[in-house]
Amino acid sequence: MITSLWRAGNSARSRLSAGPSMVYPNWFMNRQILLSVLVLGAPAAARAQVDVLTANYDNNRTNANLNEGLLNTNNVNPTQFGKLYAYPVDGQVYAQPLYVHALNMPGQGTLNVLYVATMNNSVYAFDADAASGTAPLWQVNLGIPVDPASFNIPGQQPYTDIVNQIGILSTPVIDRTGGTIYVVDETLAGGNMAFFLHALDLATGSEKLNGPVQSQATVDGSGWEGTGDAVDGKLPLLPVDHLQRPGLLLSNGSIYAGFGSHGDYTPWHGWIVAYNAADLQQQTAVFNTTPSAAGSAVWQGGRGLAADPDGSVYCATGNGNYDGVMSWGESVLRLTPTLEVADWFTPAEYATWTDEDEDFGSNGPILIPGTNLLIAAGKAGLVALVDRTNMGHEGMDTDAVQVFQAAPNDGFAIFNSALWNRPDGPVLYTWGTGDSLREFQMQRGTFNPTALAIDSSAQNNYASVGMAVSSNAFVPGSGIFWAVAFPGTLYAFDAMNVSRELWNSTMQSSRDTLGSFTKFANPTVANGKVYVPTASNQITVYGLLPVPGIASAVSAASFTSSAVAPGELIAIFGNSIGPSTPQGPALSSGKVATSMAGLTVGFDGNLAPLLYGSSGQINAVVPFEIAGQSTTLMAVTAPGGATFTATLPVSAAAPAIFAIGASGQGAILNGDLSVNSPANPAKRGSWIAIYATGTGLLNSSVADGAIISATNLPLSAAPISVTIGGQPATVGYQGAAPGLVAGVMQINAQVPADVIPGSAVPVTLSVDNTAGLNTVTMAVAQAPGLPAASQAAKRASN
Repeated sequence: MITSLWRAGNSARSRLSAGPSMVYPNWFMNRQILLSVLVLGAPAAARAQVDVLTANYDNNRTNANLNEGLLNTNNVNPTQFGKLYAYPVDGQVYAQPLYVHALNMPGQGTLNVLYVATMNNSVYAFDADAASGTAPLWQVNLGIPVDPASFNIPGQQPYTDIVNQIGILSTPVIDRTGGTIYVVDETLAGGNMAFFLHALDLATGSEKLNGPVQSQATVDGSGWEGTGDAVDGKLPLLPVDHLQRPGLLLSNGSIYAGFGSHGDYTPWHGWIVAYNAADLQQQTAVFNTTPSAAGSAVWQGGRGLAADPDGSVYCATGNGNYDGVMSWGESVLRLTPTLEVADWFTPAEYATWTDEDEDFGSNGPILIPGTNLLIAAGKAGLVALVDRTNMGHEGMDTDAVQVFQAAPNDGFAIFNSALWNRPDGPVLYTWGTGDSLREFQMQRGTFNPTALAIDSSAQNNYASVGMAVSSNAFVPGSGIFWAVAFPGTLYAFDAMNVSRELWNSTMQSSRDTLGSFTKFANPTVANGKVYVPTASNQITVYGLLPVPGIASAVSAASFTSSAVAPGELIAIFGNSIGPSTPQGPALSSGKVATSMAGLTVGFDGNLAPLLYGSSGQINAVVPFEIAGQSTTLMAVTAPGGATFTATLPVSAAAPAIFAIGASGQGAILNGDLSVNSPANPAKRGSWIAIYATGTGLLNSSVADGAIISATNLPLSAAPISVTIGGQPATVGYQGAAPGLVAGVMQINAQVPADVIPGSAVPVTLSVDNTAGLNTVTMAVAQAPGLPAASQAAKRASN
């Protein structure tokens, strides 16, 4: 895509095509990742209120909210339901958002509050109804995240299970009574990877309860034979070998955190560590699944550790050794509150499943409310119904209450499931990898193995669908099954019959686009809205559609919101704000026109060059004239004369790098003018061209909307820095991109000679003291050495 737009190499004087078709980078034109600045919504209807305080909605891990009184099978349709706005955050979101209704926030009054944790180790509190915009009520950053490239092992394929950052990976847990949100982050301590447990005040984000505490543990054992992970009979929890993936559990007055492997890189074990919820300095229990053996991670596809009213803790384990004494691979365990094994269920196929990487622990257990039964499932596509009071130990066919093939054939892996606990029989939802969506109903104590309904029209060819059920108790027509699937689609189905699809986010794609899919991440349905975590640095929010108006203004490169900067390319989202038929840019007197089919966008009266316009999205260039102001009044005059306004903060810079598609690959050219990609990596030591916006003023006066001439290139007025793979890169040219509209910037940088190669090496930029809004990735070749032409390229770029 990008080759038709930018033909700039590492010489700043490279010429570009400059015709009208080249003015607008259309590879981001229709990317509708919504970020709220102002929401004009209808008054909220009276409805039941509910809190979502933990992963999968409750400690049974049902993935169900049975107190949703607004959304139903009648009003969730393409006309009445869609994307409302989005909350901008500073990293990918793997954790499920949590929701607290009617919380007293200092200086803000009583609000419904949404809590979001990111892989950049930040925690946010947002007004869940966006009644006063999308600025967070508070935000805290807990430390530098870990670079996934750190886990690359020489001679092995690069670690790609998680890209960009590893920070807060698991879903936090909230103690509403105590006013606390508990979070585990992965960060660096003294240059080494470390896990920390934090207790943050719900109202302010401040640390409390003697937190944070570094999560460390040791058990007696010889560890994984031949790896040396145990020393002198002691096996420590080594952060370099583990991830804190399952959702946190608050039970028995303790916080429980489970740990699994980094993509099964040897060595690893399963761990659960518990702390006193009232004093984080007190570690209350430690459990290891294989203290003198191998594997058996506790990861559960991100699902939370479960707990029953008696205080027992339940987990499922992955590939690893099993002996029924000290090794607990491929098992569902019932643990005492002090994490001693009280009972277990291990399928007879455990050894085969370990050999074939068919984790029984890919889907954490669900406790069926009001019964002694639990549901376990895994990569083999089988579902086991187990009596929690007599789990049966080893042997699937004889010791489980029931076993059935939920997917049609072995190998349709189950990573997530949901349970609607209906009085006429609980309903289980599964959507295995490569399989159809299925629902099964329990009657007289067991499930009917023949699916109650199947939807084969929606495709799921990628593991780890996020899912949830919402209903107004059991009111007819209130049940909806929600699913989030690759590459980034939110679905709504009739929960009584999933063969009936109500809506999905591609039906009105120009309005409802979700953003990038995050594996295992469940949507949070509460109070008439659906909050969906994404890998696009935002929480996308859906609900009943508001009245026409501006919904958001975001960076056109990062699709996150901050203060707007002079010359920044932005995307404005809303309803009925632009022409009904999408329009592209036009030239007027050699500049990009400031009107489009009756549409104009002004900033304090200065008209903005318009790059794209539709009813739901406008792409524009912020006029340079706003420089030096603290705020600017943006006024959108729609075709027909309706005017919508929003006051936006202004900063000297809001830098962001353009990306290609949803993968996070940066808009970067290699030195030979080819597009950088995993199939076409740059060499270490070579020069690349990075395309960005939001870097602020140029060092010479440039008219708004001007097409930059390759013979007269203005430079950035402030210095620009680049990091590649966490290392500072030498920067050559840093100025306007020739042949493109003023506001698109080209930064030529040299790939550090000793950067760790890979297909997704992180790239960031900053302007003076202003950090970039996003991190993109680039591909760096394995072959070492500096290309022969690098010195000439460097001279040409200076």
